[in-house]
Order: sequence, then C-alpha cells, then structure tokens
Amino acid sequence: MFENETSFPLVAVVVVTYNSSKYVLETLESVKSQTYRNIELIVTDDCSKDDTREICEKWLDENQERFVRTSLIVPEKNTGISGNCNRGLSAVNAEWVKIIAGDDILEDFALSEYMKFVLSDSGIKFVSCQVTVFSDVAEKCSLITSSEEVFDAPVKKQFKYLLTRGNFIIGASMFFNVDIARKIGGFDERFPMIDDYPFFVKVYNEGYRFNLLKIPLVRYRVHGDNASLSNNSLFADSSSRFYDAVIPSLLFENRMFLHYWHSKIIVLKKRFPKDKGIVNKIIRITLSLFSPVYYYTGLMRLFGGDDGGRR
Repeated sequence: MFENETSFPLVAVVVVTYNSSKYVLETLESVKSQTYRNIELIVTDDCSKDDTREICEKWLDENQERFVRTSLIVPEKNTGISGNCNRGLSAVNAEWVKIIAGDDILEDFALSEYMKFVLSDSGIKFVSCQVTVFSDVAEKCSLITSSEEVFDAPVKKQFKYLLTRGNFIIGASMFFNVDIARKIGGFDERFPMIDDYPFFVKVYNEGYRFNLLKIPLVRYRVHGDNASLSNNSLFADSSSRFYDAVIPSLLFENRMFLHYWHSKIIVLKKRFPKDKGIVNKIIRITLSLFSPVYYYTGLMRLFGGDDGGRR
C-alpha cells in the first residue's frame, strides 16, 4: 500500500541511544529497510561513553538521501531515557512517531503496518503491537503480546488494570500521534530510567487509550545491558519513586479506595526491607494484615471471581 510512495503522512523514527555502539547499526539499517518511504530519522544520544555518536554520525551522512530529513541530537549532559525520548519527540516534524532503542530492530514492514492501522480509524492515536524477543546468545526467539482481553476492555477498565496490576503495554511496541503526546507532556523526566509506564499512565489519565495491532513489528533484543534486566539500581529507583509518587494519588482520584489503601501500605512496607532482620519481617507481615485488598482478592479467588486487580 505504501511502497515507493512519498505522498503519505510523514512518519518519524526516533532512535534513542546510550552506549549502543555494538548494536546501533542494525537498528539504523532496519529503519533504512522500511517499505514505508516517507520517513524522517532522528537519533538522540544520551552522552554515550563509547563511539555511538561517531558511528551514527557517519551512517547518517552516508544514508541521508534515503530519508526526508535526518538529525543527530547530542546534549551537554546525560538525562536518562525519559529525557532522551523527550529530546527526540521535540525534534520531530512528522505527525506520527516510532521510538526505538538503539539495540532493537524494526521489521521491514513495521511502519507500513502501523500506518495502515492508524489510517483505518481516526480514533486510533496510540498503538501497541506484538514483539519478538531475541538474544545474541540463544537462537530461540519468542513472541510476546499484551493481553487481548485487556485491550478489548473499556478504557476505564484498562486504566484500572494499569494502576492496580502494573504495566500491560510493551514499551518497545509503542507508536503514537506526535501532537497528542506533546499535549499530555511527553515523558516524565522525574523518573529518568523508566520512560514507558509513566507515559502510559499519562495517556490513560488524559482519556486516551492504546490499541492493539496483532502483528509482530519489533524485535526486542535481550542482553546484559538492558536497563530493566541488568539489575540496574537507577531503574529500580525510578520505578519505586514513580509508584510512590504517582500511583496512590491516581487511585484516590479515581475512587479506587481499597487499592489506594493497599498502595499506601506498600509504600510503608518499603521502609522495612525484609532482608534487614526479623523485626522488619514482623512489621511487614503486620502491615499486610491491614490491607483490604489481600482479604478482598482472597474472597474473590475463593468464590471464583475477578481478583480485583491486586498488584
């Protein structure tokens, strides 16, 4: 449908990099190979300590004719993933954007399929797709997808799921409308190492929703330096601070009072790490006994009902 055409909407691909020299050429080549032709390519680097910047600079210079526009953004200081995504989003001229990490890969037909999907329904502004997970050290690949049952639910139920059970959208899969993403404030830089979950919460809190495209369009690479998989203390800190600062207030605002109470108990329990002695363990157990969600979910399971979205 979109092959060799430039009359279709301009789409931006933002490649976010940090010490990505080992893999970034594969990412860039996958963008170059897109069957969708009308693309602007933006690489935003977060002060890499390796030669990522030089590699990208050389590749963009050699391949700039393939794209409507190319750009390499290099800030003065490292800001984390959320700030890096925002720099890319701010530089976009296109109507739609695909953000991809500098170690992941787009299938050749990815942008064409994303655009077919959003153009089929003017109400679709945010998209999630299936993702293929792979590793350099293992030949086996696996397909992951978000729950179709959740995506088929009304937007309020999806939002409840997001607040009470955690993130159900695959970060590597997102594709979205640029103007609306800017309108809601983009990515939350208070939590520098966790870009996707806070962004998704913003989307739903503003009344928008993600729509599921049941096609694998992205290959997500698993390796030792993945922020969420490498025992990264900065990632853990961002995740914990986001939960403590944002989730309880949203639960209260949306009248999910049982879950609000439960969330406050979770915050309290963090002050008493379970590996710091028997007293802490006793305190944690005691706090759990005051959580109505534990009792509620236990009763619902006993009678075969919904578990109420327990985290």
